Formats: sequence, C-alpha cells, structure tokens
Amino acid sequence: MSGSTISRIALAIAAVLVALSFVAARQGQGMRVLAEVEALRTRIEVERALEDENTGEIRRLESRGVIEPRAEVELGMHRPVGEELRYYPGSDR
Repeated sequence: MSGSTISRIALAIAAVLVALSFVAARQGQGMRVLAEVEALRTRIEVERALEDENTGEIRRLESRGVIEPRAEVELGMHRPVGEELRYYPGSDR
C-alpha cells in the first residue's frame, strides 16, 4: 500500500469516528429531553391529582351538611319554623 492510500483510509476512519461522535451526542441530548418530558408528565399527573383532591374538598365544604352547622355556631342562624316562614305573593312557591 502506498502512503496516499493509508492516508485516505485514516481520513475515512477519522470521518466515520467524527460522524459516530455526532450521533452519540445527539442521542444523549435526545435521551435528556425524553427524561425531562417524562418528569413533566409526572408533575402534571401529580398536579391533576391535587386539583381533584382540592375540588373534592371544596365540594365537601360547600355541602349543606358542613354549612348549616357552621352557620348555626358562628352566625347564630337556624332553619325558620312556624311564624318565621313567610311567603310573599309573586313567588314561585
């Protein structure tokens, strides 16, 4: 083999190694991006679960079973009975 053939082979091997290095770098970057996406998906799932929990708690706190006792204790309110009940003309009742 002549010297120029060996140089060409060495240059071709170097070019292949450079190309493989670029491929490995891109693949590493892709793996990091996929890991970040998966972490974000996990965070979204956690936030949705917390939102569902909070929505359930709000519904519970808005329920009549919670509001009536608190209104009685904190505001002195009670359900009207007898003469306290008044119906005004023009109402749907």
